[in-house]
Amino acid sequence: MRNTIIASILAVSGFCAGSANAEYMDPALENKLVKICHAIKSDSRVKLYMAIKNSGLRASNVAKGLVCNGYDPVTFAALNNANNTGLVMAKRLNVDYQELLAKL
Repeated sequence: MRNTIIASILAVSGFCAGSANAEYMDPALENKLVKICHAIKSDSRVKLYMAIKNSGLRASNVAKGLVCNGYDPVTFAALNNANNTGLVMAKRLNVDYQELLAKL
């Protein structure tokens, strides 16, 4: 019985420690990345280009590392029917956008 309690405590404390691994992100950078996600959802290439330019990041780095609502930028655009911005991001990732749409 005692071993079960100790194992349970260790499992819970291990879970809590694992979930606290979130890295600090500068609030200004986070705000810029959120604006890029909004621009992708808006389906406006101009808004997307301006949001990426204002972030100070390279478009290819944004396409590879950004996560919007748990999805990569191309999938996020496809789920929000933002085909124009989805195509832009797919070109940065060298992904066939039409093939991705067929899978969804």
